[in-house]
Amino acid sequence: MFGNLEDSPRGRPHRSVRLPAAAVLIALAGVAGLPSSPAQAHSERTGTAATRITVSQERYVTTDGRPVGEVPAAIVGANQRWPDDGKGIWNSAAGRAADGIVRLSEQAGLDMLRYPGGTVANLFDFRRAIGPQDQRKCQTSGGFANGRFASTDSRFGPDENEKYVRSIGGETMMMVSAINQSAADAADFVEYMNAPADGKGTNPNGGVNWGDVRARNGHPKPYGIRYWEFGNEPYLVGQHYWWSGEATARLQQFIEGGWQRQTAKDASYQDNDGLFRGCDLATRRQGTGEPNQEYRVRFAPIALPGDDEGAAGVGDGPIAEPVLRVAGSPWQRVASLAGQASDAHVYTVGKADGIVRFGDGTHGAVPPAGASLSIEYTSGIHQGYVAFRKAMKAVDPSIEVCSGWGRPEFVEAMGSRPYDCLGTHSYSTPLADGTLTRYGNLQVAAARRDADLSDLRDRMARHFPDAATRPDLLVTEYGTLNTPAPAYEARLAHVLYLAAQVAGQLENDVRVSINSNTADLPQDDGSPDPANLFGSPPDFLMTGRAHMLGLYATMAGGHVVKSAVTGNPALTAPAGTYAALRVVSTCNGGVIRTMVVNRDAEHTVPADVALPGKGVTGTVSVSTVNGASVESYNAPDHPRDISVRVSREKADQGVLSHEFEPHSVTLLRFTGQGRACGS
Repeated sequence: MFGNLEDSPRGRPHRSVRLPAAAVLIALAGVAGLPSSPAQAHSERTGTAATRITVSQERYVTTDGRPVGEVPAAIVGANQRWPDDGKGIWNSAAGRAADGIVRLSEQAGLDMLRYPGGTVANLFDFRRAIGPQDQRKCQTSGGFANGRFASTDSRFGPDENEKYVRSIGGETMMMVSAINQSAADAADFVEYMNAPADGKGTNPNGGVNWGDVRARNGHPKPYGIRYWEFGNEPYLVGQHYWWSGEATARLQQFIEGGWQRQTAKDASYQDNDGLFRGCDLATRRQGTGEPNQEYRVRFAPIALPGDDEGAAGVGDGPIAEPVLRVAGSPWQRVASLAGQASDAHVYTVGKADGIVRFGDGTHGAVPPAGASLSIEYTSGIHQGYVAFRKAMKAVDPSIEVCSGWGRPEFVEAMGSRPYDCLGTHSYSTPLADGTLTRYGNLQVAAARRDADLSDLRDRMARHFPDAATRPDLLVTEYGTLNTPAPAYEARLAHVLYLAAQVAGQLENDVRVSINSNTADLPQDDGSPDPANLFGSPPDFLMTGRAHMLGLYATMAGGHVVKSAVTGNPALTAPAGTYAALRVVSTCNGGVIRTMVVNRDAEHTVPADVALPGKGVTGTVSVSTVNGASVESYNAPDHPRDISVRVSREKADQGVLSHEFEPHSVTLLRFTGQGRACGS
């Protein structure tokens, strides 16, 4: 039996929803000889205070004093990485989404896709991923997926991503590289996605008419991408690329641009002084003994002495001459190989592309086969967020250009200088002793992520007192990192943690929320990877987190209203204490939705849910995501260990009495409140 269509995102039924034979208890308030509610009976039996959830129609106000806006559909988003046919979600041969992925995306209410991904996309170039497949060029992986600096395919380009997005009725948030691209490159990307194709010269960034190129590639109508994010996790030393390894200098380079010496002394990238070929920036090259050898540095462009005079940005001192060595011996940079002696140890370098060229044995010596090659050089002069934002908005003023440095130090460094939005990553990592894998510590971490969001809001409010000019807050990735247990991110324990995080995002007026990741290829042993929104191809499935997000998707369009919980059981974990129930409510006209996450892994929590107004009596839709234990997870050979059950209960005189199951996520849908929100 399926639930009411209104209980599923976009009016579509959850295909896996089924009503169990034993429906959830319906309270029998007012019957002689029985307690007035399960909550009160539990209170009398245990000697604890009865649990009561009170929902109002008063708008929820963030800590910086701004009422939360309408809940966006983009609260249900996922990181969509481009390599390997979008990690299996795209059928390149057929030119469409892989079988089943559209149905599952709709069922989960998936709305916002962050393309071309996160860390893996730090070196992505859109121009290599458009047009006929046989004319596309390779990409370089930024890390994690497909190996750091490895050569990677371009099959699932921005046009393919938009076909998938439009097939599910969603949107895209674009991440642009802050590493190997210029502000003009990013502006070209905006033009390709958003500029008109009229064949009459509408070309806001000059040069190539990218709107017309898009039309020739089969999509005349602009895509109208609103959110653009500059950079991904630049505050991490493992993702500093050309930037300084020192945090303060790196932040200023991210904002203002600048230059940085690249040497093998960099602890994170020991081979930054290597020479490479093509898109493979992982394999350090040796001499081949052939004439006219060409290589490239890892981080072009190359800055030469004098380039820093009057240049904008933050550098690591005066720019020095490159130091190139062949088999350990230094060679000299020259302007041209023409006229050089046959045995001259010389080379040329292209400033813009970082291409190093050697002689042919007649004009300049040839590096011998097997000779080690290295070049210590200055990468730059690069542009930063300020220049990127200016160039991108000059092409399309309607877009929002978000900073990917979503941390307090960026907010303080920018001060009141304009930026459109802040994209933060809301992750929890294991404690030093590895105890995050203990269930309770994970739930404690969710509250800390709420506090992080509130802190960012408060800091932005101090620099932007006028709420109308205050940047939007986005969560462009969230979850956990470095969890040691197999399939941990697929388990119900993790689903409850994510559900609590989304509740905090709603209360902090987050405008886009991106969960990692849509899907991934099977693991090295061929087994599916269930720790993604839809698992792995070809057997995609609804995971626990997909079911949970499908409930949150129904809250889109409403306003967050205040909910108070009294008698909320307190639970203790090694990392701290946390309340059993995490509650968030929305109101949309006469419909109130209350999400209740019971994080008590062992006990049911009976509670009375009191609605605004008096005398409201009627049927309440109850949708519950749950499994046998916090260790439950879905996989192709057991796809329903976590599922959604729908039932109906009765509210009497404005109160619903309900027993919230252990380790569950429950959405209550009340209708007929008779008043609009915000009163």
